[in-house]
Amino acid sequence: MSRSGGSAIWSPNVKIHTFLGVIWGGLAIAVVFVSIRIFARLKTFKKLFADDTFVILALILALASAVIWQIFAKYMYEMLAAVYGSQPGPNFATDFEHYSKASAAVVIFFYSILWAIKISFLIFFKRLGKNVRRQKLLWWPIFGFTMATYFASIGAIPYNCFMDSLDEVLRNCGTNSATRFQEITLKLNCLWDVLTDFLIMLIPMSILWGTQMELRRKLVLLCILSLVIITVVFSILRTSTVSSLTRRPDPSWLYMWSAIEAYVAITVSCLASFRSLFLQHDSHSQPPVQYNPPASRNRFLQGSSRGRNRIKDTQDALGTLTVASYKTHIHASRGSESNTADSKNSSSTESNGLQGVHIKQEVDLVNESV
Repeated sequence: MSRSGGSAIWSPNVKIHTFLGVIWGGLAIAVVFVSIRIFARLKTFKKLFADDTFVILALILALASAVIWQIFAKYMYEMLAAVYGSQPGPNFATDFEHYSKASAAVVIFFYSILWAIKISFLIFFKRLGKNVRRQKLLWWPIFGFTMATYFASIGAIPYNCFMDSLDEVLRNCGTNSATRFQEITLKLNCLWDVLTDFLIMLIPMSILWGTQMELRRKLVLLCILSLVIITVVFSILRTSTVSSLTRRPDPSWLYMWSAIEAYVAITVSCLASFRSLFLQHDSHSQPPVQYNPPASRNRFLQGSSRGRNRIKDTQDALGTLTVASYKTHIHASRGSESNTADSKNSSSTESNGLQGVHIKQEVDLVNESV
């Protein structure tokens, strides 16, 4: 489709090179952060979690959107040129239909990316507060509402304005009522986006509220909580910026800001995973604790060669423990004793294969799978 009619002067809000540069530049940043997230998970936990799967899904959808724009962005700009007075080329109708169908796919991918990140946060917070009763009461209603708003956003897309022929689109989608409907759905989808983000933030707040936890861990959760606010800010910024331009927004401006919001959501979802690397680094930086049994217990066990071997095996086993891991208590008895857990928090007694020697470990219940 050629641009003729040189007397018509038109300049888009976003030039095509800038548009594609933002698309691919944002995708590159998202790929870097997702790669670091995957590396952190595998290095720390030796596996990926369900929330990582949804982040990877979001990245794949973002890549698909970038490929679509690389192929069909030129048709969007030629359509805009025709709307602002340039003479359309002979293949305008066909090119317009290609662009419209590609736009429909991008819009569906956009909402799918945002809601995949929301589900990722939901799964992450569920695992983080799995021992908190208040969190269990909140999680399922918020999850159900989040899924309902996703299907509502997908269902509110004016598919007839994307999938019909050029004549049908001009007849049905260029009216004031159709424009008003698109404006309402744009703002309504923004409302659902922001509302679900705030509801998701209630979950870590419920974990913090009334939970006995180290101040450091509470500060980490507050930082994670603030990360979700970043996506809220960009959602509001995208809608307000597009709506302030005109009642019929420039598609190049709308799609560029939508891509930016999607990339920000993916990037923000990866920042929390960096904590795993810092935790592992802190754990490795702690000096090992050498366990020295009390003298009275040593005298009891040193009565036989078996007792001396037990002392050596126990010291070897405990020599690699770090202060950051857990506290270990060991006691010896003459006979086989029953293993009982008597710590008020989460103590457990483990059998180590040494008859008469029992190890009790005090373990912090706060989930470190971040």
